[in-house]
Amino acid sequence: MSVHNHAFAKKIVGVVALLAIASVLSACGGHDEHPASTTQNEIKTQAELFKVHDQSLPVFALFPGSVITSDQISISSRVMGYVRSVDVHEGQSVKTGDTLLTIDSTDVTGAINQARAEVNKARAALSNAKNNYDRYSSLYKENAVPKQLFEQMQTAYKVAQSNYSAAQAGLKQAESQLSYVKISAPFSGTITSRMVDSGQMASPGIPLLILQGSGHKQVDVQLTSQAFATLTLGKPVTVRYTDFQGEQHEFQGLVERMVDATDPVTHTHTVKIGVPESVNVRSGNYVVVEIAVAHETGMLVPLSAIHNRGGIRGVFVLDDQNRTWFRMVRLGHVIDGKQVILSGLVPGERLVTKSDDRLQNGIVVTNASADKEQPAS
Repeated sequence: MSVHNHAFAKKIVGVVALLAIASVLSACGGHDEHPASTTQNEIKTQAELFKVHDQSLPVFALFPGSVITSDQISISSRVMGYVRSVDVHEGQSVKTGDTLLTIDSTDVTGAINQARAEVNKARAALSNAKNNYDRYSSLYKENAVPKQLFEQMQTAYKVAQSNYSAAQAGLKQAESQLSYVKISAPFSGTITSRMVDSGQMASPGIPLLILQGSGHKQVDVQLTSQAFATLTLGKPVTVRYTDFQGEQHEFQGLVERMVDATDPVTHTHTVKIGVPESVNVRSGNYVVVEIAVAHETGMLVPLSAIHNRGGIRGVFVLDDQNRTWFRMVRLGHVIDGKQVILSGLVPGERLVTKSDDRLQNGIVVTNASADKEQPAS
């Protein structure tokens, strides 16, 4: 082949390639630019339309939370001492009165013995004071002792009575500590956390176990002051979670508890949201709470206006000739069953939400001029 013929063949191949690329772009509809002319075999359909407009949309913030039960408590000791035994483990179910753990009673027993010694000492002093009082009382009646000395014996007797009562009270308090050595379950439930082992020191008020009952489930979440200020008791809040199969779910929970005081470390507020009985979510599940913290101008379109073409999500927009053209858009949240459009549309444009035929670029909507757009609610 000559050089002239070879160059001519390369030009022919280039033209064919350009025509092929143009054909692919027209079929995919990567943009809504299109020729104004029509063909004789144009496709026509009837469709439901939606006119885009600006409106005020909420801006959401997401906060992590966890599911708890309303009767969840921390088990702690009322006495100080070494843990002798822990009789439960995490995940174990217990009944009311079951022994959870035992504190070494050596210190408590020592305190009881000391209190008993104080009682014996006070009893002896009381007996001696009573004998003196009785003797001096008889002598005083016979005018054998002065009044001042009798009053001293009388006062000493009253003091001895008070000391004996105080010693008895101290013994009762010491003996009551013995009942705190063995810690029992206050209600039936499940041990969800264990923070102590045998041999460790237990101090009053320091959590040792977490006991969770089977009561009403709640979502425990920490919110910023901005988000907290938007809530009121009884307000519905959207909560999202993932089940054990990896599927996404959401439900509406009502705000049940609000703590005005902020945490001094995190500077957040504690809020508890009720979980409906119909929601199958387990205690301890991780959830995400969605709170509307502000508003901005944006666009909402029906979910039916969103179409998938080749893995690309977009909308079909009508031009001035009532022809449909696929356009990619950036999607946001779904609010009340409608899709937020972040970019890609202009207010006043018309979208196809439902069509009698499968949509593609260049289809003419015959009823578009009949003003049948869906109301922009």
